[in-house]
Amino acid sequence: MTSHCGNLYVFEGADGVGKSELSRRFFENLTRSGIDCEYLAFPGKDAGTLGKHIYDIHHESEQFGIHAISATSLQVLHIAAHVDAIENRIIPALKAGRSVVLDRFWWSTKVYGIVAGAGNEILDAMVRVELLAWGNVKPTMAFLIRRNKPLRKEPLDKWKRWCTVYDSLAAE
Repeated sequence: MTSHCGNLYVFEGADGVGKSELSRRFFENLTRSGIDCEYLAFPGKDAGTLGKHIYDIHHESEQFGIHAISATSLQVLHIAAHVDAIENRIIPALKAGRSVVLDRFWWSTKVYGIVAGAGNEILDAMVRVELLAWGNVKPTMAFLIRRNKPLRKEPLDKWKRWCTVYDSLAAE
Protein backbone atom coordinates (compact mmCIF):
# COMPACT_ATOMS: atom_id res chain seq x y z
CA MET A 1 0.00 0.00 0.00
CA THR A 2 3.00 2.29 -0.18
CA SER A 3 2.08 3.70 -3.61
CA HIS A 4 -1.21 5.27 -2.56
CA CYS A 5 -2.66 7.04 0.43
CA GLY A 6 -6.41 6.60 0.04
CA ASN A 7 -8.24 3.70 1.65
CA LEU A 8 -9.99 0.92 -0.26
CA TYR A 9 -13.10 -0.56 1.38
CA VAL A 10 -14.60 -3.62 -0.30
CA PHE A 11 -18.07 -5.10 0.22
CA GLU A 12 -18.73 -8.63 -1.05
CA GLY A 13 -21.49 -11.19 -0.79
CA ALA A 14 -24.15 -13.00 -2.74
CA ASP A 15 -26.85 -11.12 -4.63
CA GLY A 16 -29.63 -10.14 -2.26
CA VAL A 17 -27.65 -9.97 1.02
CA GLY A 18 -27.83 -6.17 1.21
CA LYS A 19 -24.22 -5.46 0.25
CA SER A 20 -25.04 -2.62 -2.12
CA GLU A 21 -27.21 -0.85 0.44
CA LEU A 22 -24.61 -1.29 3.18
CA SER A 23 -21.76 -0.11 0.95
CA ARG A 24 -23.75 2.97 -0.12
CA ARG A 25 -24.53 3.81 3.51
CA PHE A 26 -20.88 3.31 4.45
CA PHE A 27 -19.88 5.67 1.62
CA GLU A 28 -22.45 8.25 2.77
CA ASN A 29 -21.15 8.06 6.35
CA LEU A 30 -17.56 8.56 5.19
CA THR A 31 -18.65 11.52 3.06
CA ARG A 32 -20.61 13.07 5.95
CA SER A 33 -17.49 12.65 8.11
CA GLY A 34 -15.56 14.78 5.65
CA ILE A 35 -13.63 11.94 4.02
CA ASP A 36 -13.04 12.47 0.30
CA CYS A 37 -14.21 9.26 -1.33
CA GLU A 38 -15.78 7.62 -4.34
CA TYR A 39 -18.37 4.87 -4.58
CA LEU A 40 -18.01 2.27 -7.33
CA ALA A 41 -19.63 -1.05 -8.12
CA PHE A 42 -18.29 -3.90 -10.23
CA PRO A 43 -18.82 -4.43 -13.08
CA GLY A 44 -20.11 -0.84 -13.11
CA LYS A 45 -23.28 1.20 -13.36
CA ASP A 46 -21.93 4.61 -14.35
CA ALA A 47 -23.02 5.77 -17.81
CA GLY A 48 -20.29 5.91 -20.41
CA THR A 49 -18.12 3.23 -18.81
CA LEU A 50 -17.14 -0.19 -20.02
CA GLY A 51 -18.56 -1.54 -16.77
CA LYS A 52 -22.03 -0.15 -17.52
CA HIS A 53 -22.02 -1.72 -20.97
CA ILE A 54 -21.00 -5.07 -19.52
CA TYR A 55 -23.60 -4.75 -16.77
CA ASP A 56 -26.24 -4.16 -19.44
CA ILE A 57 -25.01 -7.07 -21.57
CA HIS A 58 -25.07 -9.31 -18.50
CA HIS A 59 -28.57 -8.33 -17.41
CA GLU A 60 -30.23 -7.54 -20.76
CA SER A 61 -28.28 -9.55 -23.34
CA GLU A 62 -31.32 -10.04 -25.60
CA GLN A 63 -31.45 -6.25 -26.08
CA PHE A 64 -28.09 -6.57 -27.85
CA GLY A 65 -29.12 -9.58 -29.92
CA ILE A 66 -27.12 -11.92 -27.70
CA HIS A 67 -29.05 -15.11 -27.03
CA ALA A 68 -26.48 -16.90 -24.88
CA ILE A 69 -23.21 -16.11 -23.13
CA SER A 70 -21.08 -18.88 -21.68
CA ALA A 71 -20.22 -18.70 -17.98
CA THR A 72 -16.54 -18.25 -18.86
CA SER A 73 -17.17 -15.48 -21.40
CA LEU A 74 -19.37 -13.58 -18.96
CA GLN A 75 -16.63 -13.64 -16.33
CA VAL A 76 -14.02 -12.49 -18.88
CA LEU A 77 -16.26 -9.50 -19.62
CA HIS A 78 -16.51 -8.77 -15.90
CA ILE A 79 -12.73 -8.91 -15.51
CA ALA A 80 -12.36 -6.46 -18.42
CA ALA A 81 -14.72 -4.05 -16.66
CA HIS A 82 -12.89 -4.49 -13.36
CA VAL A 83 -9.47 -3.82 -14.91
CA ASP A 84 -10.83 -0.76 -16.72
CA ALA A 85 -12.20 0.68 -13.46
CA ILE A 86 -9.05 -0.21 -11.52
CA GLU A 87 -6.77 1.51 -14.02
CA ASN A 88 -8.96 4.49 -14.91
CA ARG A 89 -10.72 5.30 -11.65
CA ILE A 90 -9.70 3.39 -8.55
CA ILE A 91 -5.90 3.61 -8.62
CA PRO A 92 -5.94 7.30 -9.67
CA ALA A 93 -8.39 8.07 -6.82
CA LEU A 94 -6.27 6.22 -4.26
CA LYS A 95 -3.08 7.91 -5.49
CA ALA A 96 -4.84 11.28 -5.15
CA GLY A 97 -5.61 10.45 -1.51
CA ARG A 98 -9.31 9.71 -1.99
CA SER A 99 -10.84 6.64 -0.43
CA VAL A 100 -12.85 4.21 -2.53
CA VAL A 101 -15.85 2.16 -1.42
CA LEU A 102 -16.20 -0.76 -3.81
CA ASP A 103 -19.31 -2.91 -4.18
CA ARG A 104 -17.78 -6.26 -5.29
CA PHE A 105 -14.20 -7.39 -5.80
CA TRP A 106 -12.49 -10.20 -7.69
CA TRP A 107 -14.19 -12.65 -5.32
CA SER A 108 -17.43 -12.29 -7.28
CA THR A 109 -15.71 -13.42 -10.49
CA LYS A 110 -14.62 -16.61 -8.78
CA VAL A 111 -17.91 -17.27 -6.94
CA TYR A 112 -20.30 -16.58 -9.81
CA GLY A 113 -18.04 -18.33 -12.30
CA ILE A 114 -17.84 -21.49 -10.18
CA VAL A 115 -21.59 -21.62 -9.58
CA ALA A 116 -22.30 -21.02 -13.30
CA GLY A 117 -19.96 -23.84 -14.29
CA ALA A 118 -16.81 -22.07 -15.52
CA GLY A 119 -13.62 -24.05 -15.00
CA ASN A 120 -11.47 -23.34 -11.94
CA GLU A 121 -8.24 -23.13 -13.92
CA ILE A 122 -9.54 -20.45 -16.27
CA LEU A 123 -11.20 -18.56 -13.40
CA ASP A 124 -7.88 -18.56 -11.53
CA ALA A 125 -6.17 -17.16 -14.64
CA MET A 126 -8.78 -14.39 -14.86
CA VAL A 127 -8.32 -13.51 -11.20
CA ARG A 128 -4.53 -13.36 -11.74
CA VAL A 129 -5.12 -10.77 -14.50
CA GLU A 130 -7.19 -8.65 -12.15
CA LEU A 131 -4.66 -9.01 -9.33
CA LEU A 132 -1.93 -7.83 -11.71
CA ALA A 133 -4.02 -4.73 -12.40
CA TRP A 134 -4.36 -4.10 -8.65
CA GLY A 135 -0.58 -4.28 -8.27
CA ASN A 136 0.34 -3.77 -4.63
CA VAL A 137 -3.05 -2.27 -3.71
CA LYS A 138 -4.85 -4.26 -1.03
CA PRO A 139 -8.16 -3.40 0.62
CA THR A 140 -7.92 -1.50 3.87
CA MET A 141 -10.95 -3.53 4.93
CA ALA A 142 -13.06 -6.15 3.17
CA PHE A 143 -16.54 -6.98 4.39
CA LEU A 144 -18.21 -10.27 3.45
CA ILE A 145 -21.92 -9.72 3.98
CA ARG A 146 -23.86 -12.84 4.94
CA ARG A 147 -27.51 -13.59 5.64
CA ASN A 148 -29.59 -16.67 6.36
CA LYS A 149 -31.94 -15.81 3.51
CA PRO A 150 -31.91 -13.23 0.71
CA LEU A 151 -33.56 -9.85 1.20
CA ARG A 152 -35.11 -9.97 -2.25
CA LYS A 153 -36.31 -12.68 -4.57
CA GLU A 154 -33.31 -14.71 -5.73
CA PRO A 155 -33.18 -18.27 -7.08
CA LEU A 156 -32.81 -19.95 -3.68
CA ASP A 157 -30.80 -22.99 -4.81
CA LYS A 158 -28.30 -20.77 -6.64
CA TRP A 159 -28.28 -18.26 -3.78
CA LYS A 160 -27.32 -20.99 -1.31
CA ARG A 161 -24.52 -22.16 -3.63
CA TRP A 162 -23.23 -18.58 -4.00
CA CYS A 163 -23.17 -18.24 -0.20
CA THR A 164 -21.39 -21.58 0.24
CA VAL A 165 -18.70 -20.67 -2.31
CA TYR A 166 -18.25 -17.22 -0.72
CA ASP A 167 -17.79 -18.92 2.67
CA SER A 168 -15.22 -21.32 1.20
CA LEU A 169 -13.33 -18.49 -0.47
CA ALA A 170 -13.31 -16.47 2.75
CA ALA A 171 -11.98 -19.47 4.66
CA GLU A 172 -9.07 -19.72 2.18
